[in-house]
Amino acid sequence: MTTAFNRARRYGVGAAFWALGLAAASSASAQETVRIGLATQAWWPTVVAEAAVRQGLFEKEGLTAELTVYQSGGETFTALAAGAADVISIQPSIVATGRTKGVEAKMVALGANANYGWNLIVPADSEVQEVSQLEGKNVGITASGSLSDFLALWTIKEEGVTFNSVPLGGAGLVPNLISGNVDAAVVFAPLSFQVIQSGDGRSILDYGAAIPEHLNSGWAASDAFIESDGPVLQKTLNALYGGVAWIQANEEEAIDLLVELNQVDRSVAEQDYREQFAKLSADGILDVAGAQAAVDLAVIGGMTDLAPGVDIVEDRFRPVPTQP
Repeated sequence: MTTAFNRARRYGVGAAFWALGLAAASSASAQETVRIGLATQAWWPTVVAEAAVRQGLFEKEGLTAELTVYQSGGETFTALAAGAADVISIQPSIVATGRTKGVEAKMVALGANANYGWNLIVPADSEVQEVSQLEGKNVGITASGSLSDFLALWTIKEEGVTFNSVPLGGAGLVPNLISGNVDAAVVFAPLSFQVIQSGDGRSILDYGAAIPEHLNSGWAASDAFIESDGPVLQKTLNALYGGVAWIQANEEEAIDLLVELNQVDRSVAEQDYREQFAKLSADGILDVAGAQAAVDLAVIGGMTDLAPGVDIVEDRFRPVPTQP
């Protein structure tokens, strides 16, 4: 994997200490490491985590942040279940499904309360003009168990249409859509904005507008990590929401960061900022009602055997955004 959209990367924010000439041994002993799993390169949590790294926010919390970018939410949750990640970006439907299967994890902070920027997109020259015309066709998703999979299932249920969901990975959605390997794809921002602005695709369904507000996505941790490393979790959330605060207070610099990390035109980054990053939760506060709404939507989408909202929310760790 070689592109900015699918490369799994690891970062250490302790490097600034070395540059300042502090002793290696004292720096290592002063820092605690937190492993953060990110569901895909271009989704908003990766940008938030990278902003927190670059602003030295983990460092200020006494942490070394190790970021790993995966291919989908399902793969990220697998890493959490396997003990390879401490805190992950995820949607609650995966947490609710995992909990009934013995993977004990909870949502610990709200990221977004709607599917900002998510669209069902067809190629520009497609004869498909509405969702019903996807009957029997192939629709690209990132992976089974991902947010894109949930949205595909929701579409099948709500629109009364049957199509085949084809897992393509986060980096494979747009290339396979444009090449015609699939008839449509569930695409997240900023890729959705990029495809539409370039004229390569058309949206036939805006999920942000179609689906009511709910605990759409955010951050999760295992029950074991919550109980054994609560102080580290608190510091991690402080740094991440410090990243959100920096993004929302520094529009031009944040757009520059979006251009760099996501390798998109500035016009795409500007739209992504307006329609997604400016709307992210600034305080991370979640509640059972929002979680239950997410579970109910997952059931509407055809998912089964989910834990109730009350069992997948931990609200003891309200973020106190770290200041740059």
